[in-house]
Amino acid sequence: MSAEIRRARKGRSPQPTAMGNRTILARTKVKGKYSKSGSFLTACQGAIVYAIFQHAKRTMSDSPKAFFKLVAGGEEHTWTLAGKSTYRVGRGEGSDILLPYPWVSRQHAMIQVESNFSHNIVDLGSANGTFVNGRRVYTPTRLSSNDHVKIGKSELVFQQENLVAVQSGDETGTTGDETVAFLQKNQVTILVCDIRQFTPLSEEVGAGPVSQFLALWTKKVAGVVQKNGGQVDKFIGDAVLAVWPEGADFAAVAMALLSALEISILTRKLGLSVPGISRELQIGAALNSGEAVMGNIGVDGQRDFTIVGDVVNVAFRLQEITSRQKIEVILGEKTYGQLRDASSYFTPQTYTVRGKTESVQTYSASFENLRQYLYKWKSLLKK
Repeated sequence: MSAEIRRARKGRSPQPTAMGNRTILARTKVKGKYSKSGSFLTACQGAIVYAIFQHAKRTMSDSPKAFFKLVAGGEEHTWTLAGKSTYRVGRGEGSDILLPYPWVSRQHAMIQVESNFSHNIVDLGSANGTFVNGRRVYTPTRLSSNDHVKIGKSELVFQQENLVAVQSGDETGTTGDETVAFLQKNQVTILVCDIRQFTPLSEEVGAGPVSQFLALWTKKVAGVVQKNGGQVDKFIGDAVLAVWPEGADFAAVAMALLSALEISILTRKLGLSVPGISRELQIGAALNSGEAVMGNIGVDGQRDFTIVGDVVNVAFRLQEITSRQKIEVILGEKTYGQLRDASSYFTPQTYTVRGKTESVQTYSASFENLRQYLYKWKSLLKK
């Protein structure tokens, strides 16, 4: 791979050789002979990347300017939205729109810029929600100039210069090679597993054993999820968020439950085997099913998968319940509804969760009860 392409992938302009880019073309175009700058192919690659870079600069300079302005609930500030296809909103490090306030989640929302320069905002399963003009949003919502976005006590105003609508199918001004935001709604099953009492354990044993344990744990957990037909969305410290994106039916729920059971077993064994920890570690597992928005956002081949929606938010709230109530496995109502003949293994209970005005119906079980239930269906699980 040429240096020009490597630099372009990093967002920098190609560097001309001592002769300059135009001279490279002139000296290598004739009969494809080698020149002082290298092969004909390398020279062409550099020239093509240079042309694409110049086109991208013109496109960005011609795009309508867009801004986010914080007008309430914090120190007034204005962010210019230019030069990127996605922007993260939150109080965590790496946020493009940083709102360092306790009512803002670390990864609260995301703004996506489409190829026609329209802007969509997506809530990332935040605790306090994202509101556009007073309406809470769960799926990608297009922003118009002067829309008000409320996040807890913070209020932002979206502003954009006149936007010329692009007709459907009009690819004018694109190279045909960009990766743009791709979003789809699916019925999914979510699994959140969290290691119990991991923070005090970390303080007790120190960084070395903890780092060794987490390195092994994340690798093994990812293998379990993948083997059982799911995919890991992210690891968050000592927790994992996994998704079965192809549905919320019995098969998907059963494989997610099997993954939770296997993660519980490997966590116990791994805790005993890592020097410095040498004890069984327990997890809590929460499962929830429903509609989610899944996005595959990429720039120059870099893939950024994310899954958002109320189903994810509730899954994390259920996981918090497992810690508070000392529950090993907890299921949301729709997840439980996909199971067959499960009433003798799971206990119904309603809880109040953050972000919900009504109580949530749940069903809980021990890992031993879960093992017995899955054993009934082992012939189906092997298929």
